[in-house]
Amino acid sequence: MAEDRYRPLIAVVAYHLGGDRVARWPEGGYGVPALYLNALRRAGARTVILAPGEEGDPEELLEPFDGLLLVGGGDIDPARYGGTANEHVYGVEADRDGFEIDLVLTADRTAIPTLCICRGIQIMNVAFGGTLHGHLPDVPGLQVHGVPLDESQTIHEVSPEPGSRLAAVTKSASLASLSHHHQGIDRLGAGLAVTGRTEDGLIEAIERIVPDQQDERATWMLGVQWHPEETSDRDPAQQSLFDALTLLGRLRGARAKPGEAQGRTRSYAINDYDPAWLSRFESEARRIREALGDRAVRVEHVGSTSVPGLAAKPTVDIQVSVPSMIPRSAYTDPLVGLGYRWALDPWSEEHEFFSRDEDGERSFHVHVCNTGSEWERRHIVFRDWLRANPEDAAAYERLKRELASRHPRDTYSYAAAKTEFIQVILSRETQTAQTR
Repeated sequence: MAEDRYRPLIAVVAYHLGGDRVARWPEGGYGVPALYLNALRRAGARTVILAPGEEGDPEELLEPFDGLLLVGGGDIDPARYGGTANEHVYGVEADRDGFEIDLVLTADRTAIPTLCICRGIQIMNVAFGGTLHGHLPDVPGLQVHGVPLDESQTIHEVSPEPGSRLAAVTKSASLASLSHHHQGIDRLGAGLAVTGRTEDGLIEAIERIVPDQQDERATWMLGVQWHPEETSDRDPAQQSLFDALTLLGRLRGARAKPGEAQGRTRSYAINDYDPAWLSRFESEARRIREALGDRAVRVEHVGSTSVPGLAAKPTVDIQVSVPSMIPRSAYTDPLVGLGYRWALDPWSEEHEFFSRDEDGERSFHVHVCNTGSEWERRHIVFRDWLRANPEDAAAYERLKRELASRHPRDTYSYAAAKTEFIQVILSRETQTAQTR
């Protein structure tokens, strides 16, 4: 199965449907608004509706899934966060509250990528010990955020916090976000960070903080108070939230599972060095410069194919430095026009990824990054170190051949396993530079 065709399986937790919601369903049922599923399917995911009331250990329930989506709905029982019931509280589903809280905590513990929307962000906050404003119109200084029972809605501008996952995913300075909620986050839960607010100061986006000792990619949990599914078909920044969840699900699901001999990505091999890699880079670099014009400040040959004599996967890596990652369309549109597939970077504001095949084989990777960024620096530093230190290049080649044998059809595990070696080289280069 080709890497880009693996379709991750995303669990979407359903609403209760009362007996009066669907004709000839007097006992009620469960459902999810189609817009959520449409947005995930546009991103390339498969979807499964997971209904409250399922029995069993939450870890066992989530085991088949590559990602989790919590959607909107009624209010959380105020008793769960020490709140007070009021006349505005509506649609409480006690079993859904408990079910979703258990799933969020399990997803956090088992590193399942999770996106929490509207009610979902409130569940996320309460799960980690946070509290909610019971009725926003009663809070002085807040704007109108829409009233669900009146079917009113508002479009707010939300500013992502620099350095956040929200900023990395959307690559936007401001998000036009459609809202209709009468509750919101008050006290923030433990281990969460605020990553977006509206102009009135209300928390509109949060994410799970990764402990310092963990790999930054070990956890991805993002909550937004607005409804991105309602505008995602016409607003790429809103669709990017579903794209990110799907991509992260693909990264998780395509890796070899315990007891499996191989993963679910494309096949790959380590080839002896080919001098033609340089001419292939030069030819493709010209195409990229012509497509991007002045926006391509710097076009560099990076990765293993850029080091003379080094064996590598025969995919030429090209790093394109641009003055700004915003707006995203300034570089995605031209590269897609050259036949590249785009994949957002859900972790870094400094980087986006593109790939292109020729004759059914992966031929080029393009990494677009900010000029002067750490992303730009470390890839050039690593390349230059290997060019200047043949013994380290030889050690890197041995490692790559071993990893390719250990991780067949699993390019993600192969790439991740090289990280420690790369970090050692970068640290060595830094120490050397300090003594010059």
